[in-house]
Amino acid sequence: MDSKIIITMIEAIENPFLITGSLLFMFFITIYRVHLVLLFKRVVFKERLQLKTHKVSYLKNHDVFAALKRATNEVKVMKFYTHGEYDETKTKMCYDFTKHKANHCGLKMNELLVNSNMDTLPLDKLRVLITNSQNEMHVNYINAIRADWLSKGIQPLDVDHVVHLFEKFRYDVVNSFDHRIASVFGSGFHRTNFEIVLAIYDMWAMGVDLLPRDMNTTFESLNGKFKNIKY
Repeated sequence: MDSKIIITMIEAIENPFLITGSLLFMFFITIYRVHLVLLFKRVVFKERLQLKTHKVSYLKNHDVFAALKRATNEVKVMKFYTHGEYDETKTKMCYDFTKHKANHCGLKMNELLVNSNMDTLPLDKLRVLITNSQNEMHVNYINAIRADWLSKGIQPLDVDHVVHLFEKFRYDVVNSFDHRIASVFGSGFHRTNFEIVLAIYDMWAMGVDLLPRDMNTTFESLNGKFKNIKY
């Protein structure tokens, strides 16, 4: 540091203890400058290394899988009534719907985690993969419940009616998923693919927690439409 600058700084400081401390600090920085730079690089490198050790596959124990089981069990104990009488058909249909949805969503979520390229995929390709997977979850569970209900005597128009009602009540949740995915990929706060996928799975878990509420709303609105069907 230029001697004139040092002299000017000393003259500007009236407190002798502050002068002594400042001189010692500058002396310390000058002597150990190389060591401090190396220490800083070591800390930064260690942080980056720790980030890299978090693999996407570690999310196989994410709470979303427990949430799927929890939601299914909550719906399983729901009971629906029509004009004060227990409606067995509506109760079973609601559980079957939830069971298929939880099963196919869980399968697709697990499938994502075992993809060996998840940790290194470019962001644009990762976003496409996640968006496509979310769409496939929907298509797969709708196809499964449609086939199940048709095999049990529910008419095609009635199947479409229930599916439409559910999607109507879930619209806000699904719409928020799309917005959150765009936000996660556009924020810049998530530094690795692991952090991005973690944020997505947290979002999905929130949606699963709302599932029993939406199932109840959907099937309560059916009144006695299927009460006399042998299901």
